[in-house]
Amino acid sequence: MTIEGLNHYNIDTSRPDETVDFYCEVLGLVNDPGRRPEFGFPGAWLFAGDAALVHLNFIDEDRVGPTGAFNHIAFTGSDFEGTRHRLDEHGVSYRASEPADHGFKQLFFKDPNNIRIEINFTL
Repeated sequence: MTIEGLNHYNIDTSRPDETVDFYCEVLGLVNDPGRRPEFGFPGAWLFAGDAALVHLNFIDEDRVGPTGAFNHIAFTGSDFEGTRHRLDEHGVSYRASEPADHGFKQLFFKDPNNIRIEINFTL
């Protein structure tokens, strides 16, 4: 079996507007409510092209539980400097890294739910 890419990851959030705005405005994903099936509970799917990469469940209170140790989600990106500029424009603190002899650069930052995000850029 080979992993071919990210399908999606799911976040339970009590901050729906802030979370949707972050992923759409900062990362450039698209909220298209008509493409999310009706599940009987509120939420959103955020798209990159045809892929619904981030699934959000809107809840009343933050949950603490076994997935509270979620570490990070990684995306493949393009335009390292453009992405840094976009993060700066939105006031998002980040850490940049260029591991020696690995042929890529990385940006690390957190979303409104304190989930760490990593974006990898091929040199």
